[in-house]
Amino acid sequence: MIKQILILAAFIIPHTVISQTAHEPRAEQIATELLKKASERLKSFISMEVDFSYRMENTTMGVEEEMTGKIYSKDDKYRMVLGDNIFISDGETVWNYIDDFYEIHINYVENMEGGLTPTALLENFETEYRGKFIRQENFQGKTVDIIDLIPVTPQSFFKYRVALNASDQMIVFTTAYDRHGGTYTYTLDNVRTNHSLNDNLFVFNKGDFPDDIDVIDLR
Repeated sequence: MIKQILILAAFIIPHTVISQTAHEPRAEQIATELLKKASERLKSFISMEVDFSYRMENTTMGVEEEMTGKIYSKDDKYRMVLGDNIFISDGETVWNYIDDFYEIHINYVENMEGGLTPTALLENFETEYRGKFIRQENFQGKTVDIIDLIPVTPQSFFKYRVALNASDQMIVFTTAYDRHGGTYTYTLDNVRTNHSLNDNLFVFNKGDFPDDIDVIDLR
C-alpha cells in the first residue's frame, strides 16, 4: 500500500531529470525532452497544493478501489492525505500512518524500498529507467503526451505511465503497473501553486494521533 501511495509524490515534487545519450531512439529523445520541461516547470514553483483522485484496479482478482486525496509540497518536503492515511516528510525522514494497520512507520527518505521517495524516480532516470514517448491522446478535453518509464532492473512495478499536458507540460495523471495485473492511477484534479504553506504541515506531531497507536521505527 505504501509504495502505491507514494507514486504520486514521486512525480510532483521538484527533481532533476538527467539527459540520456544522443544515440537513443527518437521516442526516447522525445520522452527525455518532455520530462526535462516538466521538471523545469515543477522546479519553478515555490510550493504546490494538489487535489487528486486515486484508482486501483485488478481485473484478474476482481478488485477495484477509488479514493480522493490532497498533497502539499514545498522544496523536498510533502504532506499527503489519502483517505484516512497520512504521509509526512520533512525531506529527511518519512512518517507513514496506515489506518488499516493502525500503525505509524518511520524511516529515512533514502531508505524507502523501491526508490519510491518524492525524488527518486526522476533523479535516477538515467541509470534506473528508460523513458519512451508513446503517443498523444485526448484526456478529459486535454491533449496529453503519454510517456512510459521502464525500470532497467526488475521492480515490483514493471512500468510507470506519465501523461503530460501538451500545452504546458504539467502532469495530468500517472499510472503504475505491477506484476500481478494491478494498475494504480493518480489523476491531478486541481493544482494550486506558489501559495504560502506553513512549515508545520511537514512536521510530524505524535499528539495528532491516538496514544495507543503502534509506532514502528525503521531507521
